[in-house]
Amino acid sequence: MQTSSARFNSGKGYTLTELLVVLVVLGLAIALTAPALFRSTPQSRLSIAIDRLEQAARTARTEARLTGQDTLLTIDLEARTLTLLPSDNEFRLDPGIDIRATVAERELDGNLAGIRFFPDGAATGGTILLTLADRRAAVRVSWLTGAVEEVDADEID
Repeated sequence: MQTSSARFNSGKGYTLTELLVVLVVLGLAIALTAPALFRSTPQSRLSIAIDRLEQAARTARTEARLTGQDTLLTIDLEARTLTLLPSDNEFRLDPGIDIRATVAERELDGNLAGIRFFPDGAATGGTILLTLADRRAAVRVSWLTGAVEEVDADEID
C-alpha cells in the first residue's frame, strides 16, 4: 500500500525554481511592454486639454451664477493657461498644444483672450480651437446661454 507521501513525490509538477524563473520572465515582459501600452498619444493629450477647457468654462459659468458677479475666463494663448477671475482658479494645458481663440473684440488683450460669463447665464461667447500634431478639436461657448460644448473642428476657420 502506498503512503500519502509516495503519491506526492511521483516526479510530476514543477519545482519552486522553475516557477520563479517563469515569474521573472513574465515580470520582465510586462516591464518592457507596459510603457508602450500607456504612452500618451496626441489624441489622448488633446482630449485631456478639451476636458480641462470645458471644465474651466463650466466652472466660470457656475461661479458667475452663484456669486452674482461677472466671471472672466482668460486664455493665455502663449502660456497655455486658463484663469478664472476674480477667483484666480487656474487650469494648465499641455505645452505642445496650439491655441486659437475667436472671442469678442473687447475681451482681447495681446496674448490674452477672454470669455465673460454673466450672472444670468449668458456669456460674451467664443470658440477655442486646439491643435496638436495633425489633430484638432474645438470648444464653443454660446453667447446667449453660456452653454459649453465641443464642436467639430472642421466647422471652425
